[in-house]
Amino acid sequence: MLAPPFTVVQCSWPRAVEFDDRTWVSDPELSAPQMPWVPQPTWRWLHDELCWTIDWCQFFSDGVSTRRGRPGEMRGFHVIFELLATLDGQLVFWDDDGSVVRRNGRVVHADRRAHRLLRHSLRVRAGDRLEVAQWQRRGGWLWGARMRGATAAPTAEPADLLASHLPRVQQRLRQPNGPALKLFTHGRSPLRMTLAVYSCILNGYSPVAVYLFGEHQWKPTDRSWIERALPFAKIVPTTDLLARLQALGQPLLAQRATEHWYIMKACSSLLYPPSESCCMDDDVMVLGSFDDALAAFKTHDLVFAPDMDHSDGYRATWPQLIGDEYPLSTAHFNAGLYLVRGGRDAVAVASAAAPTPPTLCHFWEQGLIAATYARKPIVQLPSSRYFYPVFDGLPGGILGYDYALNPCQFASIHFGAMRGKPTDTDCAVLLDDVLAERKEAMA
Repeated sequence: MLAPPFTVVQCSWPRAVEFDDRTWVSDPELSAPQMPWVPQPTWRWLHDELCWTIDWCQFFSDGVSTRRGRPGEMRGFHVIFELLATLDGQLVFWDDDGSVVRRNGRVVHADRRAHRLLRHSLRVRAGDRLEVAQWQRRGGWLWGARMRGATAAPTAEPADLLASHLPRVQQRLRQPNGPALKLFTHGRSPLRMTLAVYSCILNGYSPVAVYLFGEHQWKPTDRSWIERALPFAKIVPTTDLLARLQALGQPLLAQRATEHWYIMKACSSLLYPPSESCCMDDDVMVLGSFDDALAAFKTHDLVFAPDMDHSDGYRATWPQLIGDEYPLSTAHFNAGLYLVRGGRDAVAVASAAAPTPPTLCHFWEQGLIAATYARKPIVQLPSSRYFYPVFDGLPGGILGYDYALNPCQFASIHFGAMRGKPTDTDCAVLLDDVLAERKEAMA
């Protein structure tokens, strides 16, 4: 888990400043009254450095309906917050606008200009008290810090970052205990995709094989290191998938699959062998055992992590498959993570899918699977274990959750439907914690 280099001890109420154009000219009000609470810093990338940040605009707009949703700028004010350093070293900090910093009562930094984020540094020892007076002219109002030598953007090649974990992954694969793993990916976040596969194998279960789809979208450089990081995976040529759809007698479905990624993704799951598989998106991190899902899959044809209720959309898109089935048992089906048993009805599924025109991606892709299995034995997994932050949030955020300890006991975290999914840079920082050996990992 990422460790902050400081704790926030106290924080003053904002006080007005005197400024001349772009320069703060009055003195910091060190005796300003203290607020009864302090901001809780969060991790954020500032350029290529992962910093523990305080967003004052956000802090001063919480609970307030500002005009057009604008943050609380507090223009022409300053705030004084006291920090306790927790580590020895060079503290790198960023401010927007300027700030004055006192260390143990002595001024060690003074920049009174109005400016966008600027980087500074000063030497600290654990136990030092830092008083930071920061003013705001307009726009963003952010302060953040990290200890030099930690939490910078990794410079190694993504495949090299995973190299130390590959032997463990290959060892797990020698003793499979579950169906093949299928993953359809655009390839634009190759490290995140590879982390999804590694985390499933090391923490969730060991598949009999790993199949990757969507290779026609990959850049040559990304493909090269995917092959290096996942030497055990079978990359399915897109031409093979399209040939399979043609063999099922559905050239129209093959054509639509080339035009719409979500149609191709659904076809890779339901219509391409092997028929029994675990299908997972490239924005899933697996942190715990899938034993409950695998046990359910022995007696059920579809086992899935839940979404919101999409009954209306699924019914509107697939009336010929759902009919008058009510309630819809698969109303909460989500295609981010599921175990499926198909193949036996491949011709019928392809025939039903082909004439259905493209629509919203989740209504088409998820709806096809939900409709196909609406009358078959299914299990909806508990959302408390198979977690979906877009609905329930995530304690600590993407960069602040303790993936190694996994205190909330998640089996998986699916970052689908989020505007700010983990980037490859985020994953490079988190991968050692995500892939850490833990008690609940497979023996």
